[in-house]
Amino acid sequence: MYFNGIWIKAIALLAMSIIVLGCGIYALKKMNWKTYEFIVVIAVCVFLLVLGCKNINYAINPEIETISVNYNYQNSNGVIFGREYFFLDEKGESYCLTMDPITTRKIFPNKEFNKKTTYIIKYEKKSNAIVYIDEVTNTKNNQIS
Repeated sequence: MYFNGIWIKAIALLAMSIIVLGCGIYALKKMNWKTYEFIVVIAVCVFLLVLGCKNINYAINPEIETISVNYNYQNSNGVIFGREYFFLDEKGESYCLTMDPITTRKIFPNKEFNKKTTYIIKYEKKSNAIVYIDEVTNTKNNQIS
């Protein structure tokens, strides 16, 4: 299983927090910001730190779920670093899972999902990040062809 996508997100959030704090300190000293403006920057930094620490916790203590699903569609909007993939299982339940480009290259070399293929996907439940993909050979589809 490949947890680097969760780590990358955590490190990016922590780095953004440090950058925002640095910009806030610079603005407070050089641009004569008011105290309440700097307090807003501190609140944003704390928020980003909490999100980063949550993602570190997801990578250290993952809750892995395994599903057998068919690919439905993907969306590249709304995710900072990666894409959202939508899947349907046999019961019609929908799953919205994310995967970053680095993880995609490591665990999914085909680079494109096929709507006719069934996939076994393992994902971290709290972050909805895909950590493993395997294609199921569908004998029914092969016999019909």
